[in-house]
Amino acid sequence: MSAQADFPVSRCARCEREVLTHLHLDDLGGEHRLCFHCDAEIDPEALRWVPEAALAALGYGFHDDDEGGCGRPGCGKGNCANRI
Repeated sequence: MSAQADFPVSRCARCEREVLTHLHLDDLGGEHRLCFHCDAEIDPEALRWVPEAALAALGYGFHDDDEGGCGRPGCGKGNCANRI
């Protein structure tokens, strides 16, 4: 795993797509990788780690609180209808 590869992804058979995964610990402390969307168990051999930049191609994005505004086009430029 490289220092740049931060996010665990794999193919989910149930969702029929590449998905982010999360780690689940069972009652005995055993580790299981699960689909972020449907909690289907993921084969640990199929897991790969990708950089944040690769997530957009899989349909994921991140909200940046530092961007300002509400997310609508033009917001943060003084012309947002939601301004206080």
